[in-house]
Amino acid sequence: MAALSQVREVKAGFSEQKELASLTTPLESRGTLVYVAPDHLEKRTREPVAEQVVVDGDWLTYAKPADDTHFTMSLSRTPELRGLVEAVRGTLAGDLAGLRRYYAVDFTGTAAAWELTLVPTDSRMQDVLQTVRIDGRGADLHRIETVEADGDVSRMTIEPAAR
Repeated sequence: MAALSQVREVKAGFSEQKELASLTTPLESRGTLVYVAPDHLEKRTREPVAEQVVVDGDWLTYAKPADDTHFTMSLSRTPELRGLVEAVRGTLAGDLAGLRRYYAVDFTGTAAAWELTLVPTDSRMQDVLQTVRIDGRGADLHRIETVEADGDVSRMTIEPAAR
């Protein structure tokens, strides 16, 4: 966490597979993640459809240009979503105390190769999210796996970060 807290900015590519119970094949996407300390996070998807999620402080903005969708919302009004955002943002920030506000945190491994397992402690989050597992190497996130309460799974692989 100490190494992560020293990182001020990260830009990395990602590929993601989402396994949804309602679909026979996983959904695949690719794009770019951007983190700027202390609380700016962007997920820019370019394939298969362009969309962008930007989190600045308490505000999340979503945009999908193809169908002109655009909205902004306060994370404090949607604690389930805030908890999911904080799993990634808190890890990138090296904010263990922040992660513990939302999750029971388990750490295994070494500084060179580690895994965080985050289990929601809030009942509203538990209704949506079962676990988040984040694998890393040093100050780089390598993989994020999200298991939702309904069994849907998302696996994001992150390319080595540019700083």
